[in-house]
Amino acid sequence: MFSHIIELTAKPGQAKLLVSALRTRAIPEVIKQAEGFIDQIILISATEPEHVTAISFWKSRESGDRFFQHGFREVSAITAPFLSAKPESHEFSVAASTNDCIRPSEDKA
Repeated sequence: MFSHIIELTAKPGQAKLLVSALRTRAIPEVIKQAEGFIDQIILISATEPEHVTAISFWKSRESGDRFFQHGFREVSAITAPFLSAKPESHEFSVAASTNDCIRPSEDKA
């Protein structure tokens, strides 16, 4: 399995609105519809109130990359009003998980 981790910086006082837009619009309307989607986790930093991290899990690197190349634009349009900086993206292969739906990658690339 594959993961995209997106680091987001909200405008002052906008982190909860950003999370709400992700939860009510981006996830159900765009992300969950994408082929190969497994799960999405959204985190708000306990020490940096404007910092939000979005972690998505995909069946394969190909499905994660396909979404990032196409669907990410739609998500960016939804989140843009709440952001003070361009999102930073990081890619990972899943190495271990306690969640039965999120399994380690066959390929470690």
